[in-house]
Amino acid sequence: MSNYTWTAIGVPDDYDQLSAMLDVVFQPAKVAESLKDGISPGVKGMLVETGYVDKDYRSTFYNFYAKKGRNYRSDCVRLHFFDESVAFDEAKAALICPDEKPEDHYFGYVVLRPTLVNTIGRSILSPDIRKGAEGMVIQAEHQVHLLGYKLRVWGFPSMAQHTDIAVCAHVSCWAILRHYSEKFPQHRELLIHDITKLAQQFDPGGLTPSLGLNVLHAERIFQAAGSFPLVVKRQNPGADDRFAGQLLAYLESGFPLFIEMASKRHAIVAIGHTWSTTPAVAPLVNARSSSQLGAIVTVDDNHLPYTDIDTGGAGKYKIEDISGFIVPLPDKIYYPADAVDRHSIALYGAMAAS
Repeated sequence: MSNYTWTAIGVPDDYDQLSAMLDVVFQPAKVAESLKDGISPGVKGMLVETGYVDKDYRSTFYNFYAKKGRNYRSDCVRLHFFDESVAFDEAKAALICPDEKPEDHYFGYVVLRPTLVNTIGRSILSPDIRKGAEGMVIQAEHQVHLLGYKLRVWGFPSMAQHTDIAVCAHVSCWAILRHYSEKFPQHRELLIHDITKLAQQFDPGGLTPSLGLNVLHAERIFQAAGSFPLVVKRQNPGADDRFAGQLLAYLESGFPLFIEMASKRHAIVAIGHTWSTTPAVAPLVNARSSSQLGAIVTVDDNHLPYTDIDTGGAGKYKIEDISGFIVPLPDKIYYPADAVDRHSIALYGAMAAS
């Protein structure tokens, strides 16, 4: 049975109260540090829901953690974030909101798994409360049932990798497919354990998922999930305007991308972009829009969502680290971005010559 505790957030250090409220298996001190570093001052209240049954964690619990030598809890914790308009009546277990519309003041949730390490599980956070989040981001509306309310939040799914049953590539596939299942009714919901099973032609046993996935495995997952994955590889090392142009074209069309960074042995999801603040300079003939790209907005399992890969390469990753990507397409896309690019250039040349 779920229990609820309200925590007022006045300063970032208020998140440290999680250490006194939660079992150490949820890694509350590390979670508090992540929240302090990543959540903006727009959050003024946090509702801590203990005894929560999370379907994604349960899928791994029954099929993996319950079979291990160590005893794992089957319940999770869910943290809900609100602005200053919402309070909590503990006696009535009810949200108090002057306009009686708490959904207008809700910023999403983070699930904590009892796995001792990398405990941040299925999460939906609004970009509005993410420090440094900017640009255009692919999102879907997610419904959250809480205390009899049907709350709604716009965002993109994320979670930390488990490191054993699921690693970064599994989580990236899961995030994209969870977004599709929320946004498009023809896509079914897949839990994180389902993702680990779809990667192989046969059941490989419990240890193989921790060995990671390659692009072919990820392509298989997207195909088995009902999409039509297109793999795009970087043809030239370093800066590649044509490659960046394709990546940007799919993002602007609303398709999240599975990003491979082979040199980093890592996979993330690209979900948006920002434009450069430096104005374009002449000559602009044959210039590509990708030349004005400022950053790629990503979901990285090592961080809270909406981190940037800047074109300047100031952070941990740079755009040149992207070795390829997969775009899971619907069935009626007849021209890939590179074909449209080539035909556009040919058409422009024919018109200029006439």
